[in-house]
Amino acid sequence: MVLVIVSGLGSAHAEKDRQPWYRGKAGHDRVVHLTLTASLGVAYLAMETVLKSRLAASSCRWCEPPAFDRSIRDALVWRDTKRAHFLGSLDAYVVAPVVGFGLLIASDSDASWSRLIDDTLPVAEAVAVSEVLTQIVKFSVGRARPYARFGPDAAPTTDDNTSFWSGHSVLGFSITAGAGMICHWRHYWTEPYVWGAGIAISVSTEYLRMAADKHYMSDVVLGGLVGLGSGLLIPRLLRQDIKIVPVSNGVAVVGQF
Repeated sequence: MVLVIVSGLGSAHAEKDRQPWYRGKAGHDRVVHLTLTASLGVAYLAMETVLKSRLAASSCRWCEPPAFDRSIRDALVWRDTKRAHFLGSLDAYVVAPVVGFGLLIASDSDASWSRLIDDTLPVAEAVAVSEVLTQIVKFSVGRARPYARFGPDAAPTTDDNTSFWSGHSVLGFSITAGAGMICHWRHYWTEPYVWGAGIAISVSTEYLRMAADKHYMSDVVLGGLVGLGSGLLIPRLLRQDIKIVPVSNGVAVVGQF
């Protein structure tokens, strides 16, 4: 495989940044990606609700944490884990989407509906792709959550062995990275606020998930990296900055930055 990077941002590309990305014959791409994002969202909800009892491991496949995970867990876990759980979920499912999508939408009050869709769709698709991947990994790995390993004995639940990796971390960082990239390409004034507030919220979420005894350090760090990677990659694919083209001895990945 050959990697070719085309550097530089000419005037033609700069003009493209100020327009909807799916125009003319490429207009059908918007419908394709909207359909894909919605389908992945439905798949995630199905795996998280009706299919979870069948897919989640009934007993841990990865039970014992490494020493560093255990020591960090002992240092950070709160006595009131329910409060930490509430605050972490509030961060991930309310504050992060409101800040990320809200700042993105507020960046240009004169934007057309097509441009608003083109701005928000890559972020939504990055979230959908990364969260479905997260569910697949959670069910496959079957890592015991800290509370299930070290907490008081309680009735088992379908959530006990879904620690690796953290879906809350994925959500926060995928929204932040995706929205940040769109703001950067569009030259929006909100870009520093998206990055600054988004990273702060995402790191706060990771801390609170450990404080709630829901995840180890390795869970939240890797989850954050997955979300960050998804938020950086998916918008580039939708904007067609990254292409896979055939060459004589295989394929080449060509990018424009």
